[in-house]
Amino acid sequence: MNFSGWSFLFVILSIYFAFSEQLDCTQIPLNTQVAGKSLYIPDNQNSPVTLPVDFNCTYAVNPPTQVYAEITVSNNLKGVDDVIVVTDGQKTVTKITRNDPDVVFYVFPGTSTLVNVQNFDATSKFQMTISYVELPNPEQRALQKGQNLNYLMLNSIQRKPITLSADGPIILTLARSGYIVDEFDNYFVVDGFLDQPKTVKRLVDYTLTNFNTSSNVITLVGLDEKVSHSSVILNPSANLNGYYHFAGVTVDKIIGNINVAAEHGQKVGVTIVAKDAGQLVLNKMRLGDGAECKCTAVTGPPTADSKALINFKEDQYALPQLFPYPYFSFIVENCHIQFNFTTTVSPSYYQLDGERSGFIFSPIYFNSEATNRFINLTFAYTGADRKQFVVDVDRAMLSGSTSSEMDINIYDSDWKKTLSTVITGNQEGTRSRAYGSYLNVQMTGYVDGKLKWRLDSSGVSMFNVQSMLILAAFYLVISF
Repeated sequence: MNFSGWSFLFVILSIYFAFSEQLDCTQIPLNTQVAGKSLYIPDNQNSPVTLPVDFNCTYAVNPPTQVYAEITVSNNLKGVDDVIVVTDGQKTVTKITRNDPDVVFYVFPGTSTLVNVQNFDATSKFQMTISYVELPNPEQRALQKGQNLNYLMLNSIQRKPITLSADGPIILTLARSGYIVDEFDNYFVVDGFLDQPKTVKRLVDYTLTNFNTSSNVITLVGLDEKVSHSSVILNPSANLNGYYHFAGVTVDKIIGNINVAAEHGQKVGVTIVAKDAGQLVLNKMRLGDGAECKCTAVTGPPTADSKALINFKEDQYALPQLFPYPYFSFIVENCHIQFNFTTTVSPSYYQLDGERSGFIFSPIYFNSEATNRFINLTFAYTGADRKQFVVDVDRAMLSGSTSSEMDINIYDSDWKKTLSTVITGNQEGTRSRAYGSYLNVQMTGYVDGKLKWRLDSSGVSMFNVQSMLILAAFYLVISF
């Protein structure tokens, strides 16, 4: 055979061996699937590889404990029947066909994801890159009790696992924001510890229902880096006994209308959480008309430790209404409600051009551990008619410290005081009222306070007649 004949044979053999290697469905060795490693499939190529006709191979991706895998699938399928089928450890199946873009998958530590490639077109190509990344040790935390709400912004657990424990089973609730771009596919919920999971679920499977642990331990982690505006709320299961349903909402600056339905005989709890803000402003509240309809705002999660904020069926109030704390809850029974929130206070909130009423709360009223302990706000009446401010102290619990004080001052249009009330001890049910243009309320130190205020032309009590008789003496004592 001459030289040209040998050359021709060499080319034929090269093509044969390359074709044979592509036909070889080689599995990924477990000893190569370790933290810090990046693998290129197939043939250790970092660009798409042409697939032979009738190629059918399943690759198993098995990251070890505390190591997750990030799979980037480069899709260059051409045939109408060509498909890549990805099945993760949570039994979620994703099919990629020729019209789909490249896709990234995340494999939870200690689980297996199968990538099945089926090709029938001679021009199709495929490549995937697998990176193995070690997670830090989970932060260990016990669920807080009392008025403390246990919640986590999803951004805070991205690639930072956290393990929480309680005295019994735990209920996880996804508190979605109003941002439709929020995605939850790559947030994982573990019943148990990260390295000893009883079950592993994706958060996306719990957008409409809650996750209940079988143990007293839950672990959470997000594996991608997509921005999220939502949060998760965790409650001891025993705290939600008696509720037909419990839900959560995250307010990131603003949120659209939220509808809550509690049919006859049902009690529904809803916790509202502010993202990156220390306050919530209720702008809209619509209630059902039924006689049995009940809707009450309470502090913290809705438990036996909660204190009433507003009874929307019985109390006199006007909107918008400021709540100077990053979370509180609604308890709804036997009716439908609709509401929306923001986390910013409009300057017009404190400008009054006519009759209005509302509530003033101290942050400590929401939680005795609140660090913001100073309140100084002023309502200004700008109308032409003569009006009076009426302020009823529903609750004022002050510590023994001499620095704790509540001041209620009413001024005329020239900023001359028409009434000044100073409270330095515990009070309930006292009243201050006077004609004026400005109402200023200050709370300093440790003040657990809730006030009802009203601007009107008559000064009619916001309590019932019986309460008026009981409180008359207190009014004379502290008002002057």
